[in-house]
Amino acid sequence: MCMAGKALRLRRIFRRDSGRSFIVAVDHGVRFGALKGIEDPRIPVRAAREGGADAVMVTPAIARIVYHELGDMALIARVDGASTIIGPDISYDDIISPVWEAIAVGADAVVAFGYVGVERERHSLRKLSIISSRCLRYGIPLMAEMIPSELSSRHYAKRRGEWSVDVDKLKLAVRVGAELGADMIKTYYTGDTDSFREVVRSSPAPILVLGGPPTDSVESFLSMIGDSIEAGARGAVIGRNVWQHSNPIGMVKALSGIVHGYTSVEEAMKWLREG
Repeated sequence: MCMAGKALRLRRIFRRDSGRSFIVAVDHGVRFGALKGIEDPRIPVRAAREGGADAVMVTPAIARIVYHELGDMALIARVDGASTIIGPDISYDDIISPVWEAIAVGADAVVAFGYVGVERERHSLRKLSIISSRCLRYGIPLMAEMIPSELSSRHYAKRRGEWSVDVDKLKLAVRVGAELGADMIKTYYTGDTDSFREVVRSSPAPILVLGGPPTDSVESFLSMIGDSIEAGARGAVIGRNVWQHSNPIGMVKALSGIVHGYTSVEEAMKWLREG
């Protein structure tokens, strides 16, 4: 067990000036296949680097393909999967890469799902606890992606729709992730700053908000990220809303600026319109 290892790696993920992190997720292929924008995973990773992201998220197998595009970005390795969007239950997943393999490809952290309230909740949380124990042994941080049951199907939708979030269930989900040893929690924004502050207070581990399905309103999406930061989120982990945008590098710059507090939504929208 090495807490120094976790602390040193977390320093590479979270910026020292803001204490926050903007991460581009490119791990979707393990569930969705070759979505538009990640057919060649080197392209979105390159866009993340050129736009100023702090880290990227990929599977260890893809890390072996894209490592030369990382530059100074941190690497977060997805270590679970084994269920796809055409399978009978996407929440019934399992470990696909051992923690040592993530370390072998140079990962600064690993990420795994935790589904709460689903039929096979016990399996999902036991999987997460096993990964957590191994992360503690090897001194590598764990990001738990905590998904309540009512959001598990919407999480994989083709487009982002309007839906309500049960705040109490989300608070339970993030706390369970922290109780199982997660060093960071990736989860949904509730829709308003007051209720999201409750979610943030429910977890001793820092919360990073996820992007979810692609949005039809870029300005609303940027505002959502800004509101989550205002409410206490320590960063954002965004995938499809970056690399399926017509200007991925611009979206990375815009989102990074909002997360780290050096640009407003209005300024970010101006950057995107200009180019």
